[in-house]
Amino acid sequence: MEKLYNFEQARNEIEQISIESKYDEEHISLAHIGTIETFFWERNKIQQFTNPASWRIVTQGETDEDLEEAVFTIRGMIHAKELPPLKTKPRISAHKYKFLRQGITLVGLGTPTFTKALEAIDHIHSQFDRHLQEGTLETQTATIRGDGVSDEFSIWNRYLTPSREAKGTQAIPFLPGVDPTGILRDMAQENCNYTYVHTEDNQVHYFAALRDAQAILSINIPQCLHMYERREPHTFRIGDIVEAQVSFVVIPVKGGRRKMLSVLRSLALIKGNFKKTEKEIYPSEAPMPKATSIKRRSGYTNETSKHAEQKKRRTEDMCIDSK
Repeated sequence: MEKLYNFEQARNEIEQISIESKYDEEHISLAHIGTIETFFWERNKIQQFTNPASWRIVTQGETDEDLEEAVFTIRGMIHAKELPPLKTKPRISAHKYKFLRQGITLVGLGTPTFTKALEAIDHIHSQFDRHLQEGTLETQTATIRGDGVSDEFSIWNRYLTPSREAKGTQAIPFLPGVDPTGILRDMAQENCNYTYVHTEDNQVHYFAALRDAQAILSINIPQCLHMYERREPHTFRIGDIVEAQVSFVVIPVKGGRRKMLSVLRSLALIKGNFKKTEKEIYPSEAPMPKATSIKRRSGYTNETSKHAEQKKRRTEDMCIDSK
């Protein structure tokens, strides 16, 4: 990938869309939260919930019951992914189904905005740490710091929630493309001792941004405001530039400890073609390698004319998939 991928173009794209995102009032950009930190915590707070047991960042509405979970955005390149659908049923015991997840790892290729986003995640972790009993919150492991270029951020979401943890929470069907063959649906109810549900908290939405939306609308709007269309998760590739929506949730773990999770809420494809041109791979001053020509003998030399004719008729009857 390194030889074929245009890292410079991808890096410029990440930085540009991240800078534009500061004008998006619908979502909170991690890259810019540092400039609105005081204002953000005036409008938002950390709230404890009992079902399921967790602590979340929420925006307070007009009433105590009117709460909305804060969702943040981050832009980067997909470095690794585990996205649906499942091709086969995992060979694990039922009590481990709760560990099945979908998610991605993003890198920023050394862009300043990605570095600022990771700093914002550290800040959010410190806010949770101050809210909880001292010494109980584990060190966050969602981000990995390297030389800047290799900095990573991993975001995941479980497919299923144990029924005992989701009491009173309504089960919902899987979105199209997530479980097309019903593997996860069947796993959720296959064992009476370990039953699971797929809830709104497990749901991940997939989109693609229409970058020319402002031209379609023919009005003067910020460049960062895009229209989106639904996509299926299998269409995403390593190397794609994406915008991920994430929420931060702290859950209780063993020994009275607490752990902050980075929960994937949606993934939107921004741009997916950063393949270098032939000229970029092989500059004019460098000789282009000569293609190797190799002969190939297919089939069988002793095939009879009768068998050959039958084979020909079979192929003529087939429908060619033009996709």
